Amino acid sequence: MAETLPKHEERDIRRYVEGQSRNEDDPDDPDTKVTLVQKVGSYRLMGTDYEIYDVHMPKERWWVITSPTNLYSQESFPEYDVAFSFHVGLMLRVMNRDRVEIDGEKAEEVGGAWRRYEAAVAAMDSACEAEDYQGVAIKCREALLAFGREHQEAGWITVPEVKPKVNDFKGWATLYSQCLSTGRMRRYLGEIADKTWDVAVSLQHDSNATEWDAEMLLDATAHVFHMYSTAIVKVKRTPPRRCPKCGSYRLVVDGDIRVREGEQGWLQSDVCSACGYRGPESFESWAHVDDELGETGAANAD
Repeated sequence: MAETLPKHEERDIRRYVEGQSRNEDDPDDPDTKVTLVQKVGSYRLMGTDYEIYDVHMPKERWWVITSPTNLYSQESFPEYDVAFSFHVGLMLRVMNRDRVEIDGEKAEEVGGAWRRYEAAVAAMDSACEAEDYQGVAIKCREALLAFGREHQEAGWITVPEVKPKVNDFKGWATLYSQCLSTGRMRRYLGEIADKTWDVAVSLQHDSNATEWDAEMLLDATAHVFHMYSTAIVKVKRTPPRRCPKCGSYRLVVDGDIRVREGEQGWLQSDVCSACGYRGPESFESWAHVDDELGETGAANAD
């Protein structure tokens, strides 16, 4: 059964499909305009939320599935369950292909350590003997050491009078966790770094190292980098906004082109997807923006 959609959610899906179907020769082609958007399903799988929409156009119908958003012809996928299974499978293939890729913001925090981790993954691709898997462990250890050196002078860290030695990964990881988090998360960060280091050191000396040992260490090393970089991004970012009515994080900015007092511009307001709250509207005239840009250009010319 289709769900009733908030206007801003319906508008976002409609704009996405019309953008994907745009006729460059005729932007106003009526066959590329959406006539109906319905949400027909929601799933939560491995920590990711997926929303499924049934989208109608004059000559086509689509399933639109989120996280990331993609669309599938209903002619090829008559049932949305089949389209969803294909979507998840496609996403898993992309994830496997992108094993050594990391979000740009996190990559900046991991720094050169990620390049060393990529070298470990590359070594694993051609490994077949115990000594090869030991070599993967050595490269993971080098990557951890590089990460330990990466933030020793960061602005968010408070360095004690007696600080760890430069290559004391455990000491720096403990210090990082103390500065980045509190409570159980602090303990968790410290423990995953501590245990991953122990596994790397142990495996590099293990003459019976196997493929599975090396695979587990690669995953553990990547997990350390992902968790610590996420914590660093968190302390650097402004806390997420919450709905003043219900406290939900599902607060978004909804806007559209409007005309006010004879001037065209952008009208927007905060909207909560959880409770329907809509905040005060604000309008920015494009003429006003053009005037400001003109004054800035004139000032630069002077």
